[in-house]
Amino acid sequence: MNIQFRILLILIFTALLLSSCTNPFHPNLRYNVTQTNTNDSPSAVLQSLEQSYKQKNIKLFESCLAPDFRFELLSAEVNIIGIDWNNDGLRDSWWGYDQEVEYHTNLFLEGSSDGSYPPPDQINLRLQIPPQDQWETDTETGHETWVIIPALFDLQLIFTSSNSSLSSNGVARFYLKPIANRWYIAIWRDESNI
Repeated sequence: MNIQFRILLILIFTALLLSSCTNPFHPNLRYNVTQTNTNDSPSAVLQSLEQSYKQKNIKLFESCLAPDFRFELLSAEVNIIGIDWNNDGLRDSWWGYDQEVEYHTNLFLEGSSDGSYPPPDQINLRLQIPPQDQWETDTETGHETWVIIPALFDLQLIFTSSNSSLSSNGVARFYLKPIANRWYIAIWRDESNI
């Protein structure tokens, strides 16, 4: 073998060895997509919330919620989708952090808990965040530093295999609170009619 042929073989071998660290036929999964959530402002948290839906990223979603998070329903919806948390035989008008994370894990990755729907292939959440001068302050005692942002939302779940989609829109009222120089959603109040 001549010297040029040997050098060419060594270069090809080296290139193959170096490129073997990544597999172009096995890209990162969608839910592994990461985005740093700075939570440095109330609007940044809501933008991260939109991104968590788009990326179907449960970790990013979790980073938007305060540890004592509550999702609150309209009273008209309690009998339809409320859950009896305290086992008193009555549906409650809210649920907490753990249940919300479980619901979104199903939405993003596993599909409906009853098996009626697979996880959507694509999720689009659009929030119309009003200008800061339209934000409200929470007058409840202990919530003096909280901000309330009423936002119009449009949610679309797209199922490619069945060529179908589910849509929802309305108003969500987000109660955001600062914790150690970061902002989190403390209460997500659904004010839309289902």
